Amino acid sequence: MGKTAPSSTNAGKKRLKTPVKKTAKRGAAAKISQSAAANLKISKSAPRPETVRPVVSASPPFFVHPTAVVDPGVEIGSGTKIWHFSHVQTGARIGKNCVLGQNVNIAENATVGNFVKIQNNVSVYSGVILEDYVFCGPSMVFTNVIVPRSKYPQHGASYYRTTRVKEGASLGANSTIVCGNTIGRFAFVGAGAVVTKEVPDFALVVGNPARLIGWLSEAGEKLKFDTDGFASCPRSGRRYRLGNGRVRDVTDEG
Repeated sequence: MGKTAPSSTNAGKKRLKTPVKKTAKRGAAAKISQSAAANLKISKSAPRPETVRPVVSASPPFFVHPTAVVDPGVEIGSGTKIWHFSHVQTGARIGKNCVLGQNVNIAENATVGNFVKIQNNVSVYSGVILEDYVFCGPSMVFTNVIVPRSKYPQHGASYYRTTRVKEGASLGANSTIVCGNTIGRFAFVGAGAVVTKEVPDFALVVGNPARLIGWLSEAGEKLKFDTDGFASCPRSGRRYRLGNGRVRDVTDEG
């Protein structure tokens, strides 16, 4: 019994020492925190670290589907949409408010104007220039080498012939444009046609090889010319004149 009491007293002393040490550690930690805060000069009004959020950069002014690939070094205008599995290569230039459908390829140094619509499965190769409001139907085809040979490769701009599609022209589904030709303003190439020579402004061409069968207005209405060679568009009211195998818009000529 005499030995039990001192043992109990010693245990009590050990229990008293432990809280003292913990209190000392808390105090030291508090002093370190206060010192760090002083060094950082954090004001009372500053937000707590856990409330700070990373700054998110603004989204680009155009849309690119997650499956599409846009290489560095391209120009894309605001409002343009690039859809599934499309590819825009370095050096390509695309204007504003364009729509590129599924599986469209815009090659290096190709130029696409404003408000252009390119439907599915179309490749716009180097050397092709699409002006504003051009429409490319599904699976239509451009080329850029006039005599391609796998055994004798022809790489580089010096081999590519320029193909220009002027403002407002429409290229029908599955049509083919042989390189080096110009499609005139608001011309219409019918579905499946093969263009082997220049197409005049407002011309409607069909077949293989493509041949002229009529004339369309800027709005796409068929033009019926009177004996003096004048016609009016029933949709827009614009006036046109046919002469020497060419049509021109004379609305603003008085």
